[in-house]
Amino acid sequence: MRPFYLVFVAILSAAAAESLLEHIEKRSESNCRTIMDLFIVLDSSGSIGSAAFERAKVALVDLVSMLQIGPKKVQVWVINYGSTVETPIAFHNVPLIEYTKDKLVQQIQNIRYMNGACTATGDALNEAKLICNKHCRGLHEGVSRIALVLTDGNSNCGTSVGVESANLLHVTKASVFAVGIGYGINNAELHTIATDKKYVMQVDDYAGLTAAINNITVYTCGIPAFVVPNIKVETSAPIDTFRYYQVDTTELLRQSRSSQGGFVEITAHVHTGKVEVYTSATDSNPGPNSGHRVQFQTRGADLFYMEYIEEDTPRLYFSFYGVQPVNEYDFVVNWLDPSGGVIG
Repeated sequence: MRPFYLVFVAILSAAAAESLLEHIEKRSESNCRTIMDLFIVLDSSGSIGSAAFERAKVALVDLVSMLQIGPKKVQVWVINYGSTVETPIAFHNVPLIEYTKDKLVQQIQNIRYMNGACTATGDALNEAKLICNKHCRGLHEGVSRIALVLTDGNSNCGTSVGVESANLLHVTKASVFAVGIGYGINNAELHTIATDKKYVMQVDDYAGLTAAINNITVYTCGIPAFVVPNIKVETSAPIDTFRYYQVDTTELLRQSRSSQGGFVEITAHVHTGKVEVYTSATDSNPGPNSGHRVQFQTRGADLFYMEYIEEDTPRLYFSFYGVQPVNEYDFVVNWLDPSGGVIG
């Protein structure tokens, strides 16, 4: 296998609502500080039944109760579908002053059961793509874009789930997490829907969905944001908090068109505070126990780090960890050819 290299260059430089959800908020918000644009894609076809659909909504209330909801934190859309698709909850249609956790819970409780004649999961993913392409936060903010699909059956009408899931990733850089509910689900289709084989879960029924929602939330919060070459990401990490990112290294190899591999260069500036950086070619959440701690070397005013990775590595994962109370930084990823020239 031919190597290519990773080069790091760095220059240092709503109040919680009083409700039954309060204990969940206190427990979980300290653990899930991910900033994301979240699309919940909810199967509302006739095979579910109204009672099970109500249990699904209870599970969604539990899920959003474990997130830090807000315009600069987690933004939520819910796509409800059967044979047709509708979007009963759309962040971009809610006045910012009204975008609170309690308001979101009320909206979830009011979602109607469509009792659809068939299951058009591909159409629902296409709707997520269209909305995200227009209304998701910019790639320069380093926000995770995630579609969480909850379905109890196989897609049997509308467009192809495989095509639409791939389009969603290609066009918007959104990752898809697929949850299959019940015994009739096609496991192969779940893996077709999901962006990565790690992003698949199956539960026995909708009661099981409620029981598993904490794990689903943890997995969702751990999905890294995709980083696109030549776009500066400007963000921050609170103290004791990781920000996770991923680079598609297969795209690097396609663009480099070189039999000698290539380089990934990340130029970072730490404006306030202090951060630690970890990398991994296999673990999507690199940290002290699962990644390689970047040890910078000095060259003039710059700090450098270089890491060898194999050519057939599909993803490179890295994280920024906030050490001080306020940690603000930016970084840019560039593709470099073997001679050091920037690609793209």
